[in-house]
Amino acid sequence: MKLPYYNPGRRSLTFSLLLVLALTLLVLTGLGVFRLYFGFEWVADTNDSGQLFTLNVRGGQSFNLFEADSFGRTFWSSLLILVMLCVLMPLFRLMGAAIMAMVAVAALVFSHLQTGSSASRIPMEFELLMVLVLFGMYVLLSYIGEVRDRKRVHQLLSQYVPAELAREYQRDPQAVSRSGVQREISVLFCDVVGFTATSEQLPPEQLAEWLNMYFTYVSRIVVRYRGSIDKYMGDSVMAVWGAPSRSDTHAHDALCAGMDIQAEVEALNERYRERNLPTVAMGIGISTGPAMVGPLGSEYRMDYTVVGDSVNVAQRLEAQTRKYKVPVIVGDKTAVELPEMVFRELDTVTVTGRSQPVTMYEPLGVRNTLEVEVLQRVELHDQAMAASRAGDWDVAVALFSQLREEWGPASMYDLYLRGIEQARKI
Repeated sequence: MKLPYYNPGRRSLTFSLLLVLALTLLVLTGLGVFRLYFGFEWVADTNDSGQLFTLNVRGGQSFNLFEADSFGRTFWSSLLILVMLCVLMPLFRLMGAAIMAMVAVAALVFSHLQTGSSASRIPMEFELLMVLVLFGMYVLLSYIGEVRDRKRVHQLLSQYVPAELAREYQRDPQAVSRSGVQREISVLFCDVVGFTATSEQLPPEQLAEWLNMYFTYVSRIVVRYRGSIDKYMGDSVMAVWGAPSRSDTHAHDALCAGMDIQAEVEALNERYRERNLPTVAMGIGISTGPAMVGPLGSEYRMDYTVVGDSVNVAQRLEAQTRKYKVPVIVGDKTAVELPEMVFRELDTVTVTGRSQPVTMYEPLGVRNTLEVEVLQRVELHDQAMAASRAGDWDVAVALFSQLREEWGPASMYDLYLRGIEQARKI
């Protein structure tokens, strides 16, 4: 049989012990073992210092516990009721504890009426006050425990879903649903270059340590720019901006995170070298566009994630970093969202699983922070790309060759030159 409001927890014993301790102090106070005396004295008429009154507080004892006569049946029955209240109340929820407190009040009143108030060492009014104090302590302890539990659950839940979503679920459990919403988001894919070779040279425990350091490093920068870690997939990290919290700067934040991951990777590699572990190189792809955001899965397991074309594009752009030998590649929609940034156009390709072509760009930095030489090379690169699209092969070859020697990466410009050579043969 299930008792209503009965909910024993791991803190029940601790709460009971605290309540019994408080009851002990209250009983000793009611008996007169502990007592404070307060005295006020007005001094305004006899003192020119401006002091109006003095407060005198002194302790005393009006009852000797060891020389007292028998306490009587009423005292012991009241004490038993109060002890039972302290022991049983933490085993129940708030409503059950309130009912128990009212029952204790009724039992104390009945006990005093049966024997007369003069038969008890402690006045009935003080015993009723003790019930109120004990119940108030229980409410306070329960609140503190609930706050700590919520914080612990939030920390645990935040490891599986974005922190904003965890807070929303705690505020409103009804917010947990299987329906998704469409959002404009930016997605970042970060993947280790040459992970297979790294995994082959490390034993499983060292590989786990290596991956944990890598995931922690990437995740810290993602969170720095208010992103959410969507999932870890083998050696890949998928991060999202614009979900679950809306953002008007999702493209900017995603790009800043991607560039910082590459700019600060040497700090991670230094830690790897200290532990005699292989260093890491990463490729990053960033895409912006609409996606469905929300829980996805089955009745056995749900996962809060994003699905859509922008996710697929970001993953395919990351794979292109190996071909073009650049650390970060963004899609055309991301570049359009960031007019203050300078990009180097790489190519226009049709990625796997998508019919519409995507123009890929390498981010170089904010325009007003770049050197004039870099801006001049970007202009030459744009002229070379325009000449190539127009079929002006001689101009394109001359510019690409110049950029290969002065800028690089050489392997990327070799791709362009071989493409022009093949086009000339057609």
